[in-house]
Amino acid sequence: MTGFFYPEWPGLTGILLLTGLAAIFFILHRRMRKQQHRQLTSGIKQLALLRLLLADFQRHRGLSTGLLSGDHSLQTDLDITRKQLETHISKARQQSTRYQTQWHRLTTQWQQICQSTTSADTNLLNHHDLIRNTIFLIEDIASELDLSSCPKEMNYLQSIWQEVVQTAEWTGQARALGTGIAAAGSSSAAQRVRLRFLHAKIKQLSLTAFTALKQSKTDHLNLQQSQATVNSFLLCLEQDLLNCDRPQIDAKLYFEQATVAINNLLGLMDAALKDLQHVTKAF
Repeated sequence: MTGFFYPEWPGLTGILLLTGLAAIFFILHRRMRKQQHRQLTSGIKQLALLRLLLADFQRHRGLSTGLLSGDHSLQTDLDITRKQLETHISKARQQSTRYQTQWHRLTTQWQQICQSTTSADTNLLNHHDLIRNTIFLIEDIASELDLSSCPKEMNYLQSIWQEVVQTAEWTGQARALGTGIAAAGSSSAAQRVRLRFLHAKIKQLSLTAFTALKQSKTDHLNLQQSQATVNSFLLCLEQDLLNCDRPQIDAKLYFEQATVAINNLLGLMDAALKDLQHVTKAF
């Protein structure tokens, strides 16, 4: 019976075993990469939609506050913003992810804002709450993106999701409150205290964000322009609202000045999402 045994068989068996194990590991690796790609793609799509909603919510907050404070010239811009928001809200309602509860909360809050008739102060608070939940969802989704296979150059993303987004929100709050003040042509002591707080927050957090980003490989982000627009808005805020009891600046002009800064800040988020999209192509 030993005539059927060949000395080469143990070596051949070992080769076949190693080949089989290699094939299994390859299949598992491919499956893991595909799952990572799906998660990244889903996360990027959600973040892109949240970025649009964030900008629209902030814009709606500022315009509606200005309108409620007496500047009816903002009505047309408000109607356009609301129509644009409805398109994005419709997409938000179609989201089917593990963050379903958070998405539902956003759409419900928006519906409540649309259906309510409130004062300028209450309108601000309702929008603040909605936008705060929007930012929380951005942070939640961004924190769970699997970037283990991404190059180290992507480390700058943490500053985008946190400092940059929050700076845009402080700026958005200053835009809304300031637009209301400009529309009314006067401000209370409490409003000026709040504006000074926002001015300090924008200045401090934007400096933190730009300092961190400049230390990373982010030459493509055009940080100089973004920082310049933020500083320009801070100067406008200080000169036209904080240093005078009865503001003379036109509400729409002030709104647009702030909008330039916000758009540049959110433009950094756009660039980050574009970088992430390039990364997914490598999977």
